[in-house]
Amino acid sequence: MRFLLSIVLLLSFNPARADVVEDVAALFTMNRSDLAAIKIAADRIIDPSIDAAAQLARIDAMEQQVRAMLPEGSYAWTKVEVLRKYIYQPGPWNGHRAFAYDHDDPLGSDVRNKLLSDYLDDRRGNCITMPFLFLILGQRLGLEMAPALAPLHVLVKFTDDEGVAHNLEATSGAGRARDQHYRDLLPITDTALKNGLYLTPLSREQSVAVIAAVVLDDLIARGEYRAALEVADVLTGHHPKFVYAIVKKGTAAYHLLQADYFWNYPLLADVPEEARPELQRLQEENRRAFALAEQLGWQALNR
Repeated sequence: MRFLLSIVLLLSFNPARADVVEDVAALFTMNRSDLAAIKIAADRIIDPSIDAAAQLARIDAMEQQVRAMLPEGSYAWTKVEVLRKYIYQPGPWNGHRAFAYDHDDPLGSDVRNKLLSDYLDDRRGNCITMPFLFLILGQRLGLEMAPALAPLHVLVKFTDDEGVAHNLEATSGAGRARDQHYRDLLPITDTALKNGLYLTPLSREQSVAVIAAVVLDDLIARGEYRAALEVADVLTGHHPKFVYAIVKKGTAAYHLLQADYFWNYPLLADVPEEARPELQRLQEENRRAFALAEQLGWQALNR
């Protein structure tokens, strides 16, 4: 049994991915003036074959195309309307290939569908790629925009020339949506709002944490749960109330408990004495993560 435990622990460590935690931490040291570079860098942690320069060049070209469509002296709402047209309406400006919601994978369950390069290629996006492309281009046009969160969802917070904030729903043509719209559809508690979990514009540092969460998703999908625990700590170190990362940490701890203990030892008494501290640590990590999430106002989204 002790030999089996050692083999399981060995298999759960992947030397080729040992630097992933450092790579994620490095995202927070990048120049945050342009989220495009950070998003592409995060995606390259998952797929190193992505050509960062080529992807940034695509974004640069899109920005210039939108600028060419803007009337001189455009106000903020005019820029929003032109950006909506450029992204969501087919025409010569986008090669007659409008960007649309991917109804086959709306949540980006396949992590590759959360990569910006994938969205630019197939023009089918989700609640990660669609809002980030919209706000990346919007910010480059000088618009006051920031991402905001809802349960398993990202939206765009836009402040107009009068200083009025609006929600723009990028998965639906970037139309306006009231806060109550999200509360009607999703489990958003009063406690979660009070604690700033949802519907609040994110700072640059918090935005990087949300962008980097795709790496956390990838690690869990690959079964690299120990690295996922460490990456979750990096993200919450920069965004302590990032409840998505908190819950993912608890989930990663549970998967490790299954792989290293529950599947191998029918009874607690069967667990080798020297392995029990690690068992207890993982149990506490799992318990603490979900307890903190619930304390902050998180509720599970049943889908």
